[in-house]
Formats: sequence, structure tokens, C-alpha cells
Amino acid sequence: MDSKELVQQGYDLFAKGDMEGFMNLVHEDFTFIYPGDKHPFSGTHNKEGYQKQLMKVPELWSNFHLTVESMISEGDKVFVNTKATADGMDTIFGHYMEVKDDKLFKFVAYDDTLSAFNAMKK
Repeated sequence: MDSKELVQQGYDLFAKGDMEGFMNLVHEDFTFIYPGDKHPFSGTHNKEGYQKQLMKVPELWSNFHLTVESMISEGDKVFVNTKATADGMDTIFGHYMEVKDDKLFKFVAYDDTLSAFNAMKK
């Protein structure tokens, strides 16, 4: 499976709510980077920290969905343009991924943090 197919598989598993399957695609030395300092996901996280962040999604947003609109792939690097929706949110997110050893190795989120923050459950 090439890097683009692996990343797509990750989005498919996430969309189905198969977090166990999704986390099986994540490398043990994984790094998740979310910019800023006020968003609940902000910071640099390892695999365990990333899983903890993902588990917050249902607590923070009602009806959260990501839909892949396009991907650009070059070797082990993949950039994903997604449509992100939830109650009170309809925007786009950009996700940069790196693959290593047939696993998701690095994820840098370039999300619309203002829209995401404004749509959070209060």
C-alpha cells in the first residue's frame, strides 16, 4: 500500500469510528502537532497523547465529520484537504502527514482553529 492509500485508510477508519483500527495504523514514534496555545488540541503529542486528543472529539463537537476532498502525495509525504463539519461549523482543514514503516508517523494540522473553537460545545 502506498502512502496515499494508507492515509486514506486512516480517514476511512476514523469516519467509521473504528479507533482501534485507526490507532493500529499509527507508528509507535508518532508525532502530532497542533498549532496554537488555546485550542484543546494545541501542542506536540506522541501516539498516546494523540489518542487522548481524538477521544475528546465527541465531547467537544456535536456531529463532527471529516470528508477527504483531495490529497497530494509525494513519496512518504501526503497533504490532505478535508471538509470539516459539526454543529455550528462548516470549514476546511489541511492535514500534512508523513508515513514511515507503513504507519502514520507524523501529522501536522493546519485547521481552521477559529471555526473549530467557535463550534465547540460550551
